[in-house]
Amino acid sequence: MTDRSRMPIEFGGDATGPLAGIRVVDLSTIVSGPLCGQILGDLGADVIKVETPTGDSSRYMGGESREGFTGFYAQMNRNKRSIVLDLKTEAGVFAFKRLAKTADVVLENFRPGVMDRLGIGYEVLCEDHPGLVYGAISGFGDLGPYAAQPAYDMVIQALSGIAEMIGEPDKPKLVNNLLADKTAGITAAYAISAALFARERTGEGQRIDLPMYDAFSAFLHLDRIGAEAFGKPQADTSAVADLLFRPWETSDGKVVVLMIEDHQWQALCRVVGRPEVGEDPRFRTIVDRFVNAGELIPTLAEELRKRTTAEIVAGAHAEGTPLARIQDLDGFLEDPQVQASGIVFPLEHEQVGPIPALRQPARFSATPANVRRSSPGLGQHTEEVLREAGLSEDEIAALRGEE
Repeated sequence: MTDRSRMPIEFGGDATGPLAGIRVVDLSTIVSGPLCGQILGDLGADVIKVETPTGDSSRYMGGESREGFTGFYAQMNRNKRSIVLDLKTEAGVFAFKRLAKTADVVLENFRPGVMDRLGIGYEVLCEDHPGLVYGAISGFGDLGPYAAQPAYDMVIQALSGIAEMIGEPDKPKLVNNLLADKTAGITAAYAISAALFARERTGEGQRIDLPMYDAFSAFLHLDRIGAEAFGKPQADTSAVADLLFRPWETSDGKVVVLMIEDHQWQALCRVVGRPEVGEDPRFRTIVDRFVNAGELIPTLAEELRKRTTAEIVAGAHAEGTPLARIQDLDGFLEDPQVQASGIVFPLEHEQVGPIPALRQPARFSATPANVRRSSPGLGQHTEEVLREAGLSEDEIAALRGEE
């Protein structure tokens, strides 16, 4: 029996995931596209990362650099081979077209029109390859007044409304995390997988346009727009937010507490040694607790501050009520659930040695994701891949002369 908590690692081994046999040519950079490509690679695809002579700029982002890349780059680019092509030259475009003919998927995250100007857009590529799945991630897609505008994660956050959601009314706050980029990458991965499934039925490829603004908005606003589907709430909802979306102080830390179901509220009151409060008519039902949040919050806060985080967490687990300590990154890495699940695992990088990595969260019983390559060096596989694409030694030599 395999250890389901570990992501299999066999450098140079065969792909075991559900996308084994699929080839992806990935021209994307930074986060959204590279994350998509890594997901497809983890799931078995042969991902070929096409880079400029200076490389994906994420190689130099996010901290200390070793062997030509940072840890930030390494987290987005395993299970890929890297080739260098200068797509501003005729030879580079020629080589790319030959490579694209061998691909099931082409992935890019340029602004709309860039690939067409290079002469390698979808319409050109699909003429000779009607089965091609072409994934185009961009900030805003090719529709609307923002289509030509550059977009980064923080731009999408600002437009989406998340800054107002998590900040104060007069102090909007961005999330210090590339949420919009990563949401777009994950969305693109499932869209491409669905298009490959459709191709199995029809034999036809297709173009997928994935605007980052749309992907993040669809993720962010499902519940918010749903709550206002039948009109603006008549009552003030600030008490609801104050009761549910708040950190509570303990004697030595902070916890998050949920009391949605009435039995959960009663269990929480037992945990803090005040079972009678659970039967108080002011707080008995969820509606009562929201209406009387101004009285409930100081009562509960006082009791929680009397106890340690460990004591409260243990009591909540025993009662089966939802409660969790608020952890920093170190706390997360030391969390026994994280260690048991293997979501973070040690990866012996082929160039720099051991690094922490995050496994694919979906566990397939028959076709597990696996690691076959650590993140590649710039152009590490250029000649190997171009030979596979059918280029002659003279053609490859000509490309080397243009680098």
